[in-house]
Amino acid sequence: MFTTSDYQPGRVRRVRLHEPRIGDHDVLFSWEVTPPSDLYLRSDFRLSFPPDLDIARVPPALWWRIAMICLHTHWALLRPCRVELPIRLGAGERDFWLRLIDAALVNLLEYGGTPCPGRAVDLVEAGPALVPVALECTSERVAAAFSGGKDSLTQSALLAELTDHPLLVTITSPVPWANDHGGAARERAMREIVRRLPVELVEVGSDFRSCWNNGFTAGTRLSVNEMTDVLLYQAATVAAAAANGISRSFLASEADLQYNLPCPGGLLQHRHFVATATTLTSLDALLRQFGLGLGSLTYPLHMPQVEGLLWRRYHEIADLQFSCWLALDGAQACGTCGQCSEVAFVLLAEGLSPTRAGIDPVAMLCARADWRPTQPQTPAPRMLHQTRATRQHVWRCIQGVDVGQVEAILGRDPQTCDDSRVGEALDAYTAIRADLAELELPPAPGYIGGFLDLIDPDLRDPLREIFEEYFEPAPETEFAAMVARSNALTRRIAAPLAPEAPPRARPRPAFRAPRCAAGR
Repeated sequence: MFTTSDYQPGRVRRVRLHEPRIGDHDVLFSWEVTPPSDLYLRSDFRLSFPPDLDIARVPPALWWRIAMICLHTHWALLRPCRVELPIRLGAGERDFWLRLIDAALVNLLEYGGTPCPGRAVDLVEAGPALVPVALECTSERVAAAFSGGKDSLTQSALLAELTDHPLLVTITSPVPWANDHGGAARERAMREIVRRLPVELVEVGSDFRSCWNNGFTAGTRLSVNEMTDVLLYQAATVAAAAANGISRSFLASEADLQYNLPCPGGLLQHRHFVATATTLTSLDALLRQFGLGLGSLTYPLHMPQVEGLLWRRYHEIADLQFSCWLALDGAQACGTCGQCSEVAFVLLAEGLSPTRAGIDPVAMLCARADWRPTQPQTPAPRMLHQTRATRQHVWRCIQGVDVGQVEAILGRDPQTCDDSRVGEALDAYTAIRADLAELELPPAPGYIGGFLDLIDPDLRDPLREIFEEYFEPAPETEFAAMVARSNALTRRIAAPLAPEAPPRARPRPAFRAPRCAAGR
């Protein structure tokens, strides 16, 4: 788990958190690690907010929880460690954090981390009590993290349709090894989303992603950013929402992330476990003590359903899609990585040219001419569902679209119709499809109705109405055990928290009924 120079069996690190330093428009979080660790390039980070956002509305107690949301998975990486807080938390909250860290540690070990004897992380409180306090949230609006990817675009469009003028929060935290937090395509997505949808956008800056060494987890199937990035987005969105008097925040989390598997230590979740329903609803239980909430509208939808809903219902913003971390400045996508290829194959299955998402399908197919979908993966990932894997979405798309259909799509697209390599691309697609010819796949999954129960009651029924306009629900029995395991882990993590105090009357969202099919 650790780099050779970093890990020494039996050595317990001391992690001391400092009080957040709250300025007019930014907040500095810092800590010290003794002995030092190769995990950190420096031991502090900032969140910087727009000048017109009154962060003084956010109480110190919430800033402490913002810090812990961002940092708690790092403590699993630093194990064994003793985390010292110069404050005392609310009733039962120490055990809440330890259980949340334990859930992260199960995944870390299953994905290749090295176990250590005894308690991996201890949490020590000392000093004045800084218990949760209910915020005065007066806005009827909701907030959502926004990146420009298909998931956040779809969720933003759903919220814009179902609620009044949602606040979109984009987090800018650039790093040298990724291009997804800068560039002309991202700037276009941020500029155009407020022109095309009735939303407000605020940008929160941070240097958090540059304070740690992303290669620290070398030798495992996880990177530090997979365990950390989304926590930053969650925390910054909640902070910006609270500063605006907004009680409810959302982060996109599609159905494929919810797949899970019992394992000796507990529950094995998706690699992106910090974005699962389990993590979000666990943190929601903590935030409810502040009168706040955190969730997602996309728990029930699988990847092709998220993409399909975006292009069918919200086509007016679909071309803004931007999420490739390898894309060069000015480009929406690199066009040839695995993620871009998945998007391209799903769009071809929708009868659309991938150029509409900034992906050149001719270049993509030529670059992947020697790729075979069924070739063994090294190391082979564990199946988180007994019959389904996320790669089957793409395989099913390829099986369902013959080379003639691809040729017709490329022929209608002015950007590809005269490309001299179309023939080469079609030959590559033929070979890729032939690799899948004899493979029997389960039918495409329906949306997972069991996860609708996690969605705010104000939005649940209209959301179901939208989903059923496009997709069939999965048989309840297919995903029931998976949903039950996710919910059970959430209950276990949240159990130590003090019973929620009688909530203050919170404003309800200005709800609107979904657009009918004839109105689009």
